[in-house]
Amino acid sequence: MTANKDSNATPSASNAGSDANGGGSNADAEWADFMASHSDDLNDVARSRSARKFDKAAKKAEKHAQFNVNDLKNEAFVGADHTPGPRDHTGRSWLDVDDVMDEGSPFTPPNPEIGSVRKTTMLFVTLLVLGVLCLALAVFIPSLSGLLGATGGVMTLLGAGGMFARHRGHSETRTDIFDDGARV
Repeated sequence: MTANKDSNATPSASNAGSDANGGGSNADAEWADFMASHSDDLNDVARSRSARKFDKAAKKAEKHAQFNVNDLKNEAFVGADHTPGPRDHTGRSWLDVDDVMDEGSPFTPPNPEIGSVRKTTMLFVTLLVLGVLCLALAVFIPSLSGLLGATGGVMTLLGAGGMFARHRGHSETRTDIFDDGARV
């Protein structure tokens, strides 16, 4: 091993025979001479752990460089007889439901109108509300509790009784046999 590092050895003839361009006719012979003289060192380096890691990394890089997805054409993934699948959907999804509902839908939102209120119904509702207020005041004002209690009781009874008498039952509001009485 120390023979290669001997500084007293005479320089080899291979260094003297190369021309200035480095492309001498003996280049292959010189390389073979170099490999033969350093074969032990080169074998140690080739068997080292770093060399194995380097070879592994080089093979991996070479493999990645040989095959790239961008090199393939679309026909490699989708044939000519391709039937569309669920991810090929180009229509609208349920996420677009607001836009779809707004486009030409025959739906019109309800706009209930109370219409004209009858005077008798308004009178009975007013009597009921005033009667309940008079009863509440009778509790809070003890000096007028007799007057407010009697007046509130009469007004509450008249208002509730009048509304009950004017109420049309469920059977009177039906338009046909399948009407369940639900109104908007």
